Amino acid sequence: MVKIMASKLRDVELITDTGVRLGWVYDLSFDEETGDILVIVAEPDEDLDTSEFVTDHEGLLLIPISAVKSIGEVIIIDSSKLAVKSKLRRLRTVKELIDTGEEGEAGEGMENEF
Repeated sequence: MVKIMASKLRDVELITDTGVRLGWVYDLSFDEETGDILVIVAEPDEDLDTSEFVTDHEGLLLIPISAVKSIGEVIIIDSSKLAVKSKLRRLRTVKELIDTGEEGEAGEGMENEF
């Protein structure tokens, strides 16, 4: 495993595997107990519509570390693992239907979408 200093990641560009420029690394969020990196906090590209992305209270993008495909001169993000609000809303709705026992048509077959 190659070790990379966190300070070297500051301002590295984030691009999805489909070519969408997300922005630049602003910070990293760690688990206090394990020290694992949980999220890349990124300053969004000025042309990116952030309305569908998960952001913090300052409007910074929150990219799950599990979505990182590779790190080099740029960081490549797996777009299929990128948390977006529409997926999270749909997941919550399905979970609510299952919890209330009203799964029916809305929940059938959706377990494989995430």
